[in-house]
Formats: sequence, C-alpha cells, structure tokens
Amino acid sequence: MKTWLVVVLVGMAAVLTAGVAVMGLLTVADKDGDRHGVALVLDKSELYKNQRTLTYTIVNNSPDVISFGAPYDIQIKKNGEWVQVEWMKDLVWIMILYTLEPGKSFSQTIELPKDIEPGHYRLVKEITVEKTGGKMVLTAEFEVIGS
Repeated sequence: MKTWLVVVLVGMAAVLTAGVAVMGLLTVADKDGDRHGVALVLDKSELYKNQRTLTYTIVNNSPDVISFGAPYDIQIKKNGEWVQVEWMKDLVWIMILYTLEPGKSFSQTIELPKDIEPGHYRLVKEITVEKTGGKMVLTAEFEVIGS
C-alpha cells in the first residue's frame, strides 16, 4: 500500500489566467516519487457581508481520476483554530459521486447565509484518488468583510 504525503499550501498561491485566485493547493507524493496535483480554486478571496454566493472549482492536474461527493464544510478561524460554523452542522447532502478526469475541472456555486458574520473562513472539501482509494483534504480560505 502506498503511503501518501499531503502538503497543503494555504494562502494565495497563484493567479490563473482567467483571473481566478487560487486559495489552496494540494500536492501529493507517494513513496515511489509519483506526483499528483489537485487545486481548489475560489472565485473570490473577499466577500462583503451582503454577498452570499461563492463558487469553488476543483482542478485535476494529476494523472489520476479523482472523485468526490456533494458535501463540503465551512470553518471559521477563532482564537487561532479552525472550527466548523454552526449553520453547517445541520445540513443534509444528496448522495452523488462526481468523477473528474485528469486535466478537467468541476465548479459549484454555494450560498452563504444572509447573516454571516465577518471573519476569516475556509472551505474544506475531501476528494479520493480512484486508483488507490487515497483520501485528500482540500482547503481554500476567504474573508468576509463587514458591510
């Protein structure tokens, strides 16, 4: 069984040619030196309190098919630690499995609550590498600014 080393780079890593900010990158290397790359991209790094939509994109830059479901988590940074926001705790998710071929991307728009408080947040999304069954966690940070 291969051992996966997960390195998560947090913060602004690059700006894509389409002008979309990459807020989290995940690179995986196994013990044989194979490289895999998957990026989690947000359409905005800052939202004003009255803005309620955020679009994330998963870009599969790896040589492998990846898969993931509908669920994601949103966490807020409080006292230096990431904690799940209350409004995510009671969500119900549809049972669906998306697969993403190498070189492809998948986008989804999410709606945040009207009363979201200003703060530093992150989107958390788990994916699976189909070939090995290895799980990876992608994160992308964003800021909600008071109106």
